[in-house]
Amino acid sequence: MNDSSRYFMISWMDITQKVFKQSGRGLFMVLFCCLPICSALAHGGLDDDTERKSRKSEGNPDNTTALGVVRGPYLQMGTSNSMTIKWRTDISTDSKVWFGASPSSLSQTILLDGGRTDHEVSITGLAANTKFYYAVGHSGGILAGGTAQHYFKTSPKTGEAHPVRAWVLGDCGTANNDARAVRDGYYNYTSHEGPDLMLLLGDNAYEDGKDTEYQAAIFENMYEEQLVHSVLWSTPGNHDYYSASAATQTGPYFDIFTFPKNGEAGGLASGTEAYYSFDYANIHFVVLDSHDSGRQPGDPMLVWLENDLSATDQDWTIVFFHHPPYSKGSHDSDQTDEMTDMRENVLPILEAAGVDLVLSGHSHSYERSYLIHGHYGFSSTLEPYMIMDGGNGQVAGTGAYYKEVIGTNADKGAVYVVAGSSGKISAGYPLNHPVMYYSAFALGSLSLEINDKRLDLKFIGTDGAVSDYFTIQKYIPFGNPPIVSITSPPDGTFLNAPQPVSIEAQASDLDGTVDEVAFFVDGDSVGVDYSEPYSVNWTPPGYGAYTLRARAIDNDGNISNSSVFTLIVGELQACSKVSADNEDAEESSTGQVDVTNSDLELVDETDQDNQTVGLRFQNPGIPQGAVISSAYIQFTADETRNDNPCNLTIFGEASDDAPPFSSSAFNISGRPRTNTSAAWAPADWLAVGDAGPAQQTPNLASVLQEIVNRPGFADTSSFAFIIKGMGARTAESHDGSSAKAPQICIEYQPPLPVYDCPLLSTNIGAPCYDGDYTTLNDTIDVNCNCVGTPTACTGIGDADADGVCANVDCDDANPDISLPGDACNDGDNTTVNDT
Repeated sequence: MNDSSRYFMISWMDITQKVFKQSGRGLFMVLFCCLPICSALAHGGLDDDTERKSRKSEGNPDNTTALGVVRGPYLQMGTSNSMTIKWRTDISTDSKVWFGASPSSLSQTILLDGGRTDHEVSITGLAANTKFYYAVGHSGGILAGGTAQHYFKTSPKTGEAHPVRAWVLGDCGTANNDARAVRDGYYNYTSHEGPDLMLLLGDNAYEDGKDTEYQAAIFENMYEEQLVHSVLWSTPGNHDYYSASAATQTGPYFDIFTFPKNGEAGGLASGTEAYYSFDYANIHFVVLDSHDSGRQPGDPMLVWLENDLSATDQDWTIVFFHHPPYSKGSHDSDQTDEMTDMRENVLPILEAAGVDLVLSGHSHSYERSYLIHGHYGFSSTLEPYMIMDGGNGQVAGTGAYYKEVIGTNADKGAVYVVAGSSGKISAGYPLNHPVMYYSAFALGSLSLEINDKRLDLKFIGTDGAVSDYFTIQKYIPFGNPPIVSITSPPDGTFLNAPQPVSIEAQASDLDGTVDEVAFFVDGDSVGVDYSEPYSVNWTPPGYGAYTLRARAIDNDGNISNSSVFTLIVGELQACSKVSADNEDAEESSTGQVDVTNSDLELVDETDQDNQTVGLRFQNPGIPQGAVISSAYIQFTADETRNDNPCNLTIFGEASDDAPPFSSSAFNISGRPRTNTSAAWAPADWLAVGDAGPAQQTPNLASVLQEIVNRPGFADTSSFAFIIKGMGARTAESHDGSSAKAPQICIEYQPPLPVYDCPLLSTNIGAPCYDGDYTTLNDTIDVNCNCVGTPTACTGIGDADADGVCANVDCDDANPDISLPGDACNDGDNTTVNDT
């Protein structure tokens, strides 16, 4: 008799005795019902289906509760020599784990005495990169596991390159069919091949991070198939913290997860599970708390972060936290404290240490950046030089994002990804952050795949298809890379209509020749030229804004990219809808303001004097100084009451950034108005729900132009309109119907960029490359020249960029061979102490 059947016989006798004592009957019934289970146990245990059916939950009305696993097992804090296994039972008992080389040979055990329902067992002393099978239970027998699916694999040794796959889920805690559709899409993509790691980006359990919500969102009919053999790592989101505290490390989040606060998995000890780091193969993962821990300079998390990053020499550094530093989705990174703090205070630390990839959630969308470096301000402050590579990062497109590991640009550039759509999407936002190459309101998750010096990240939709992907490739440049820049058309060129364009570039190489210059529009190749003058002819396929970029490759295989230029064809269009209660409001003649109105009376309120109506719109990306050609507000009819004559006057708010409306007296009429206004005498509104020409204002371009021309206006500013007059038309409000709330649509031309150095399309002080690999800190000087700080090798040469000048370097073409006495490999396995 095995352990499982021995325990079951004891439990069975206990149950039958209780039933018999209570009623004097039922013994035959218990025997009859238990015969199949007894038989299964006698033959070596339960299959998964029988095991599941034999369990009962607490609260059974006949008081015959059977011991069973109701959560997990799931894997935590995996290292190269240890693994932590957690599970929950419905009855308090001791904890036991069986493990071994195969499901039929679980020859090693660990037993923890004492009773508990939440079990945690750590196995230590294991071999690295090794697969073990396991089962969990108690001293009486196995309750779960012992199958081919219940296994774990220890991490590879730190620093060793191995193929690694991680499944990344952001804001997945909805416990709904959208989350399951995302899960099934990933399963279809991988053909159920389990990832090594699962990474959760926060908001893992809606709405309040309660234990029951985690059960539904993570452990029950959701991810349990993967949790039994993929190590789970997480960062906390704001919803997780509704029932938890970082200061005390209490609450369901800290009860459910076990993370390395003492540096047990590599990295520096943080002293808290709210933020921590760990190593896997040649990757250093850093997990930050963007909500409940301090985010200011000098706060413990930032001090620890800087020290942790300086202590690692892993090939890759990947960081994840909940609040994204860049987003224009359901949360705007220009308007949210946590997002701003992470961008302004944390990103400089990350980028100084050469971070490669930053993953976040919070905004319920997918947004993916270019390879960027040095952008810590609002979205309007992005400069072209901050985009290290303005291509799509796709091997089949403009090519992978290349990161140099030595030299002037060593470790510069990271990709930032918002992936908060693994449980839901929140559409209706502009998704127009300028650092982003690709943005979409789409359900999905990420597949992170790393092999040695190559990283691939793929966005997997609910159909299992890859909607977006990019590659980062680490490489060691040889000699001086080429210099390339676009010379025509000038940055910001405006064309009235599509017409042929000659895209021209100049390229040079100080220590060799330029093999080719490739041209890209919006990340797609439009041609390659192999000789000077480098150019390609291209015709825009339609109206819109296009990004132009050139890429040069020299005879040593080094790659350089030009700055990104913009070409505008025709008017650009953007729309913004009233999106909050306090963005449309009514003010009575006595100054009382209602911000929760079910409709908008323009402007005669029944049985009241004429009122003033306010509308506020979040900027859909109109830059300061743009030329506005048209702007219309579209209303939707809520009633057919037409009080005529109806004569309305529409002003703008004379403000750099209009605040939301409030209930304070005269909050609408008391605002400063533009000098320009527009008169509107709307036709009769004949049917509820109409949203046509009769419900559309006249052109408000001149009113909006006065606002956009204000020196303090920015593409992140909001703008407002104030409506006065007489008569009545009744429109839908945001409170009445958010889908039918007022919307403004704008056509405009962006202003021409203004540069200190127009011929270079750049500004004084901007980073650049002077063509000499031996200089440092290259910047544009006051004469618009690119100048670097000389080093000891300037004028002598250092082709392999190892810091040893060519005149003393034993092999200036090999960074691994520098000075006499240096260790090396002579290629002969029979020799030792090669120098």
